[in-house]
Amino acid sequence: MNVFFLRNPTMKTHLSLASFGVSLALLLAPGLRAKAAPAAASSPAPTRELAVVVVESLERPSGAIDDFVRIDMAFTELARQRKWPVKIKAERLAANLPKYETELRIFYQGLRSETPGELTFRAWVTLTIDDVKKDFGIVLYRYPRRIGEAHDVMLERIFRGAANAIADKIEPVLFPKSAVSNP
Repeated sequence: MNVFFLRNPTMKTHLSLASFGVSLALLLAPGLRAKAAPAAASSPAPTRELAVVVVESLERPSGAIDDFVRIDMAFTELARQRKWPVKIKAERLAANLPKYETELRIFYQGLRSETPGELTFRAWVTLTIDDVKKDFGIVLYRYPRRIGEAHDVMLERIFRGAANAIADKIEPVLFPKSAVSNP
């Protein structure tokens, strides 16, 4: 049966056309790749990095998710929601920490129950951009406890609220053009 197809003059034409098409595609492929390369080079520049450095006491008890991770998650989500042109990189203050161009330092003092039925997030906040340091002092965020609210949900809301309170203070310094355009 294979002999029939090879001796069939119509099949020779089909095989010749197919091999010609494959050869042509292989010859054109490098040219297509060369044209695609400039398009890849015109992709947007990578966003700059905002290092969120958290300084916290090591004596605090932690659960399944510790406060450092909650702060990291809150700022990552906040940057996405507010469409900040930065990539969040969270770090714990430790030895050999590299020097960052843009660094938000949060001296986390923990959650306290200052008034009955309310939890308070308290942190001293500084922002350093190109070796210029801006001190925002103590930032507080008070959260009224809700009856029957799950503990993890409550903590998530507290840290998101605290991240928003900090962001409201640092955003005009971090992105001065957007502060002027948004009165």
